[in-house]
Amino acid sequence: MRFRATILVKLLVALVVPTVALFTLFAFVALEVSRSDLDHELGHRLEAIAASAVTQIRGKYLTELVPGSEEDRGYQNAVKKLEAVADATGAHLFVFDDQYNSRADTSPDAQIGTHYFRAELDRSELIRVFALGRTASSVTFVGNDHKIYKTGYAPVRASETEPQIVLALGAQAPASYFDRLADLRDRLFAWGAGLMAVSVMAAFVATLLITRNVRRLVTAAERIGAGNLREPVLVASDDELGVLGETMDRMRQQLAERDARTQQMLAGIAHEVRNPLAGMTLFVGILRDELPEGDERRSHVERIRRELGYLELVVNDFLEYARRPKPELRELPCDALLEEVAQLASTDDLAVDVEPCGELTARADRSQLRRALLNLAKNAVQASAAAGHRGHGAVRISAEVRGDELSLAVWNRGKEIPPEASERLFEPFFTTRERGTGLGLAFVREIAADHGGRIELTSADGETTFTLLLPFARA
Repeated sequence: MRFRATILVKLLVALVVPTVALFTLFAFVALEVSRSDLDHELGHRLEAIAASAVTQIRGKYLTELVPGSEEDRGYQNAVKKLEAVADATGAHLFVFDDQYNSRADTSPDAQIGTHYFRAELDRSELIRVFALGRTASSVTFVGNDHKIYKTGYAPVRASETEPQIVLALGAQAPASYFDRLADLRDRLFAWGAGLMAVSVMAAFVATLLITRNVRRLVTAAERIGAGNLREPVLVASDDELGVLGETMDRMRQQLAERDARTQQMLAGIAHEVRNPLAGMTLFVGILRDELPEGDERRSHVERIRRELGYLELVVNDFLEYARRPKPELRELPCDALLEEVAQLASTDDLAVDVEPCGELTARADRSQLRRALLNLAKNAVQASAAAGHRGHGAVRISAEVRGDELSLAVWNRGKEIPPEASERLFEPFFTTRERGTGLGLAFVREIAADHGGRIELTSADGETTFTLLLPFARA
């Protein structure tokens, strides 16, 4: 999980964040460009409406009207023409002078002389209309009905023959494109959310694909580190992780070959030593029998016989370590196995206690597992005896299930193992005893690794526990 979280965060930062940031920038630019284009288009459209409506009226006549002339026939004709244009275009049309006072309006509420305060805000645009005779459009603004509007302006000349600009005509309409922009914004948000979801999903899937092989490599590395060199490193990938997996598998094969050569060498050495050792033992026995009782030389011969016996034990340890077979897994009742190990490891002065384990079973090679537990139990008995413990309660073996592992623990009272020794305790040929091969605990670790398990050690406050952990499948 640690790899997954780390790689997922990195992929999110490297993939999702830039993608979302770029899309957000694109959406902002797209909205602004669309708004500007639509605003410009609406302004041109309103200016065109205003310029078209100007052809329907006579400016000179409208300038002569005074407030209260709404019933004038000429005024009504001008308003009707403007209303026809307004109906056709959907715009509100109004005519005003350079003092921003009304001269004609398609709104029935507007009277001649009504002041257009809104038009005063477009003073800079209207300068182009009155002074230069050009069309212009206002900025968008919010009307009294809280809708957004825009106005296009066109100059009104005195008549067809008099080019003097006397009035201005405004064409005002709602900026309905803002609804289109809101729809576009909603769509962009939806696409952005979808893009983010797809990016996160892609990062998550990529993380799963990467970490799956990473976890396989980690498991393989732990397996190789524990001494299990039989299982190949399987990484189905054509990328760098696949190359790393192939490299690790070649390393495993090389270590296995070196381990096999080492085992052959140990077996050869032990075999070559065993033959002369057997002859020496035979002749020592003959020599002892030839010496009369009471001869002081018999004590020397007896010492030589003991040393030869120790050498024979050493040679046997070498042979067992070098020739360890592949375990043949069977279902073993834990209670019977622990009772047997306790009986064999107990001495006249110190007994090994067994905690009841019910109907727990271990899937293991009986002889190898028995050898490993017996080695641990004998070491515990020796350590407790050296600390002066006797009888019961100093050494205990037990079995229990911890998660998906079967825990076989050997606990004893006695002097704790120092940390510097704990780190090397399972190395071959390392021993803290005056006489010993240092292969016993190394053999235990190899047995655990061959069963797909491991060995743990805790030692503090006068108590030491060796725990053999094996895979456990619940029924």
